[in-house]
Amino acid sequence: MITIYKKEATVYMVAENKLDAKDYENLIPVLTEHINAYQEVFWYIEMQNFEGWAAETYWKGIELYLPNEKHLKRVALVGSVKWQEQFTEVLLPFSEAHIKFYKTEEKDDAKEWIK
Repeated sequence: MITIYKKEATVYMVAENKLDAKDYENLIPVLTEHINAYQEVFWYIEMQNFEGWAAETYWKGIELYLPNEKHLKRVALVGSVKWQEQFTEVLLPFSEAHIKFYKTEEKDDAKEWIK
């Protein structure tokens, strides 16, 4: 399950438990709208009790395409270190974005960096 909210040019997302295709389908329009609306977009992703993705969602995530993705400047990932590599793989299409991982106890630092 994901919870998404926006504040100015930043999209905040909390991912909990296992993400499925519906979560992916809810996320894409929000990111697309933001990327089209702002010259610089920032994405904060916090993982709580995160168990990963359903198989079909994982592969969709790898193929993620967003128009004007060059507008995505920073992505902050907050969660367990063991998920860093896997989540970074999902975000590979955002190659122009600066992606930074933070441990759960560093989430205040992540929020500050994403501003």
